Amino acid sequence: MKPNFYGKRVLLRSICSEDTNDLFEIYGDVRTMEFASDPVFKSKDTINVMLKSIDRLEILGKGLEWAIVAKATLKVIGTCGLHSFCNKGRSCEVGCLLNSLYWRQGYMSEALCLLFSHAKLLGIETLYADIDEDNFRSQAFFSKLGFIKRNGYFLRVL
Repeated sequence: MKPNFYGKRVLLRSICSEDTNDLFEIYGDVRTMEFASDPVFKSKDTINVMLKSIDRLEILGKGLEWAIVAKATLKVIGTCGLHSFCNKGRSCEVGCLLNSLYWRQGYMSEALCLLFSHAKLLGIETLYADIDEDNFRSQAFFSKLGFIKRNGYFLRVL
């Protein structure tokens, strides 16, 4: 089991089946999913498939995914994780999604700071983000977090 991480306003914890309604609010939202690699989820059944995939990838050592929980309400407002490990585990992709109702309020910045601290403890030296060319909000956000655009990806050395 992965550790939990506690910030001022957010908690990062393992995703579980009890999160299905909150996750569907995120993954079923057209605005949130506009630039995501997956299409908008049409039913909660797709959440169950996603949860099984997360479990499988974690068992195989290919991904680590956390729920982002607003501490004030205990609502799951997003997800973040580390994926596609390479260079003997020294680099990986960072992925994240946040319920559009919580955009531009600092929740994702706080969550990713916690995630990046953990990544460094795991021995990860370089993070990369694969951001759609038209996703200017995410490009600006990752740039503020210290990522630099290089060869079509956004990179950050820890």
